[in-house]
Amino acid sequence: MLYLDSSALVKRYSDEKGSPAVVARFESGEKIFTSMLSFGEVHSSIARKFRSRELSSLELAKLRECFLDDWLFGLSVLNMDGSTMSELPRLVEEYDLRAGDAIQLSTAIWLKDTNRLQRRRDRLDENVEFGVADKRLAMVANDCGFVVFNPEDED
Repeated sequence: MLYLDSSALVKRYSDEKGSPAVVARFESGEKIFTSMLSFGEVHSSIARKFRSRELSSLELAKLRECFLDDWLFGLSVLNMDGSTMSELPRLVEEYDLRAGDAIQLSTAIWLKDTNRLQRRRDRLDENVEFGVADKRLAMVANDCGFVVFNPEDED
């Protein structure tokens, strides 16, 4: 089970360091989670590449379509609500995190805790990995007990 923050997720839609590792995780068929926040962050990243002329209009439309297809059919999207944000106050107090990073990590912690309860009930042995390409956030996630998947380290 893999949770991808937007810094890792966006690698699925561009050819950059770490992209092959993210694509491989999608192709493996495992369940991949992300936060509702990623919708805006991935669209913003794709648009930024278009504005800087790294993408043509046709490429922009293709990437948007690919992302929307994943969003609707390939990702398990977690809402931003009181439950998934419950760890956010502690995270920003304890660590120097940007708001978006704290939202992503808080959501992943909620998933990990919920998964732990379900595993105990169903006697399963599946942990949640935290996928992130930001080294600072990866260190915090590791400190919070996650096995970290940094796609840039996989190439």
